[in-house]
Amino acid sequence: MRAIRTLSAVLCASYLLSSAYATVLTFDNSPSTIPYDYGSRVDASGVDVGGRTNFNLTHGATPNVAVQMFTANYSDWSQLTNLFVWGSNYADLTDVAYHSFGQGARFIFTADSQYYVRLHSFQMGGWPRTDRTLPFLQVLVDGNPVFTQTNVAISGTTANTFSFDPNVVKGGVIEIRFGNDWNVAIDNIGFSQELIPEPASLTLLGAGLAGLALRRRTRK
Repeated sequence: MRAIRTLSAVLCASYLLSSAYATVLTFDNSPSTIPYDYGSRVDASGVDVGGRTNFNLTHGATPNVAVQMFTANYSDWSQLTNLFVWGSNYADLTDVAYHSFGQGARFIFTADSQYYVRLHSFQMGGWPRTDRTLPFLQVLVDGNPVFTQTNVAISGTTANTFSFDPNVVKGGVIEIRFGNDWNVAIDNIGFSQELIPEPASLTLLGAGLAGLALRRRTRK
């Protein structure tokens, strides 16, 4: 019984450690024209796939998550051109990402086959320190909308924070879409990766938990 308890503890610890990797995209280290793969596969040294450095690693790294971002056609969300960085006056944010005039923005986070990507939060603010109404904002998981708002009130003073349960908003691909007002920008996008437990590991974990439950029942 002690062996089962130890095995369960090890598996639980391993599962928790696998989910403890996260990146926050702040755009502080991006050129004024944001590369399409900015923030893709950030390693433990804070370096992404394009060799860009000093990424925010508050909770670790995301080496198993590829990132794409670009200005998109607001009518069909097809890719157009790069996003851009603006230094200030989008509410109280600094170094934000915004899209071309009259268009939209797409951020696509794709996990490797044995991983999930999870969305934690992001912030948005209005320019020039002016309240705005964002026509459209959406989050999708594996192509399915899980959050959709229209005519969203965006503050020009204190940035809006959109928070999500990372245990729910997770999948192989997570996407953020918003648009039709380039006076609204995004910043501080927090996302993480999670190793998908193998079926054998889940079976062992289940057996361990069942053993603990049986021992408690026997004691009673």
